[in-house]
Amino acid sequence: MLDLSRLNVRRKISGTISATAPCPHCGSLTKRNEIRSRYFWEPSLTESSVVEVASGCYLCPQCPTTQKWFTGVPEEFRTRRQYSLVAQQTLIALVQNHRMSVEGAAAVGREILHLPELEATTVLGWLRIAGEAVDAEAHKKAAVEGFSGEMAVDEVYDGGWYVIKATDPLNGVELSWQLGRGSPSKEDVRGFFLSLKATGFYPNLVVTDGSNLYPEVLAEVWPESRHQRCVFHFIKQINEDLREVFDAAYNKLPKPLKRKAGRPKKRGRPRMDKEKREVRRKVRRVRYIVLKAERRLSDKERAMLAEAIELCPRLGVLRLFVLSVHQLFAPETADHAQSEQRRQNILLCCEFNDLQGLEKSLKRLRDDDLFTRLTRYLDFENADKTSNHPERENRIFRKRQKIHYRLRSFRSLIALLNLLTVRNPMPEQPTRLRRKPPDHVVAKEVCRAA
Repeated sequence: MLDLSRLNVRRKISGTISATAPCPHCGSLTKRNEIRSRYFWEPSLTESSVVEVASGCYLCPQCPTTQKWFTGVPEEFRTRRQYSLVAQQTLIALVQNHRMSVEGAAAVGREILHLPELEATTVLGWLRIAGEAVDAEAHKKAAVEGFSGEMAVDEVYDGGWYVIKATDPLNGVELSWQLGRGSPSKEDVRGFFLSLKATGFYPNLVVTDGSNLYPEVLAEVWPESRHQRCVFHFIKQINEDLREVFDAAYNKLPKPLKRKAGRPKKRGRPRMDKEKREVRRKVRRVRYIVLKAERRLSDKERAMLAEAIELCPRLGVLRLFVLSVHQLFAPETADHAQSEQRRQNILLCCEFNDLQGLEKSLKRLRDDDLFTRLTRYLDFENADKTSNHPERENRIFRKRQKIHYRLRSFRSLIALLNLLTVRNPMPEQPTRLRRKPPDHVVAKEVCRAA
């Protein structure tokens, strides 16, 4: 260990020395035995500095031999390392709140905070200690009190590990997580849900993606909860199907003939192959634009799309289908009756049924059970219809893993997950999930009966 008392740097003296102090074990008043000094690096923006902390050493006459000795070091300097708790908390905040890597935080400590001996392994140790000090049970209990009633669940894979996260999307907080090896099974998900239930979580609505890990277990653990299938992931599946529809329409465009060997045609004569190639190029460049929501299109993209539809009329039918699907889950679709009516308009449209490649997408929309789970959010006034919130939290975890290549051990992963979980506390006035009036809720059954 470096002897900080011998360094030629700015030094400060801190600490108070009292003649007596209460024993931390038995509470009896103990006389001071001697005075000692400890030295700590202190973060500074101007120059390297060391704090000399003088403290009294005490021997309690009442405690056993192994517990007699204690010191009166101030709280901000009660650490095993040669850095004050302020220095440790500053470096941990760079990693936890400012998304720095361990190496980057250590470099900031050396170059900006003038902690010349700071190493990345030291910051990693602080990070682990801070993560292990997180009271996960206290965080979950606080989350239960402010729980909105909606829970979103998603899993992420990181090397040989998996992480399942449950979040409260309406309040923007993480509730809990589960770390395991390999890929999660339904038994793993059941254990995770049961632990949440034991804490006190009884959600009214649970949002997941299309994974088959959740529906069966969810119905078993929380039979009164409604399962919302993520609308975003459903539309993403539809878009993957529609790429085949675009390819089928594109392949029906006239293809330019392969140029024959020999002398090319004279200049000035019409080149039909060049015109066909240009048409195919203009149509091809809108292959992603045609699947975008209308509100996300720029004026330039709208002009490109209109030109492509004029050159390839089949794209007009495809674009109309895309807009109809987005309208099906748009905020303007206010209740189950309106949602069902729009679904039937799509399924009964002759143009859609005649377009080559749309069979797979129409089959998804005909699935009554799937559509019921896709529209559960209509039973509530403010429900989130996607599982994007836990997915965003998982992306943050993945980004951290990419820059924290050291955080691969079980202990380091737990520390990082704990620190990420408590990063956003429950708001003082949490949002609650609000049900719609009964007439809106039963509108779906009325529509079905009709």
